[in-house]
Amino acid sequence: MAPTPSQSNAQACREFVPTLHTTPYPAIDPSAVRLPCPYVVCIVGGRGAAGGGLARSYARAGASGIILAARTRSALEDTASEVRNINPTVKVIVAECDITSAASVEALASTTKAAFDGRLDVVLVNSGYSGPMTADVVQESPIDFRTAFEVNTIGTFHAAHCLLPLLLDTESGAKAFVAISSMATPTISGHTHYCVSKAAQARFVEMLHEQYASRGVFCVSVHPGGLKSEFSEKSMPKQFHHREWIRQFCPEGADLTQTLA
Repeated sequence: MAPTPSQSNAQACREFVPTLHTTPYPAIDPSAVRLPCPYVVCIVGGRGAAGGGLARSYARAGASGIILAARTRSALEDTASEVRNINPTVKVIVAECDITSAASVEALASTTKAAFDGRLDVVLVNSGYSGPMTADVVQESPIDFRTAFEVNTIGTFHAAHCLLPLLLDTESGAKAFVAISSMATPTISGHTHYCVSKAAQARFVEMLHEQYASRGVFCVSVHPGGLKSEFSEKSMPKQFHHREWIRQFCPEGADLTQTLA
């Protein structure tokens, strides 16, 4: 059977660049970047392999303000401490936020506006959900399917709806809206609830680009590569944790998210 367009596109995504990297390299070292000042970044899902890596990278690049948001405030404190150690001058705000709740994300927008006098340069949506990796829709949980859409898709809408006005109102700001995507987005061979909800997220970001690019907003979904994280440990079957491609692309301790600074 010939590959479907989605399967062909997934392979094309894997081969988008000729060289695969498993560690940061000089050309993308955030320490070599000097961001303008002021420069304020809001990371929704600001902990773990991706969220924590993003926060550390922006701290190294000289961001003046970083908002770390997640459902559990205490889970963000370690990341906040790391950011302050890297860049003692950065103003770090830790905020409790449930991305599935419009009211909660609106409160995050209000907190951001008050803490930084209305300034916001970059929004990063890193919150994500996946249940167990089961490639059989009959075996998948309806609760996992609903939750995946509430977090991955509707949550991204909430972030755009509430935080885009701050990006637009920031004069001479970076005006960037970034959703952390996944290789699951263009594939059809994985667990349905995650793949479909991430595909919907990517299409939503494409529509944001269509609506706001003319107003100077950079809208993009980014697949960061394989990450050995709490998220992947919970959602992927144990037999995948020791396969060669996991060892190759998710090396222990590699902070791959520095590439996103």
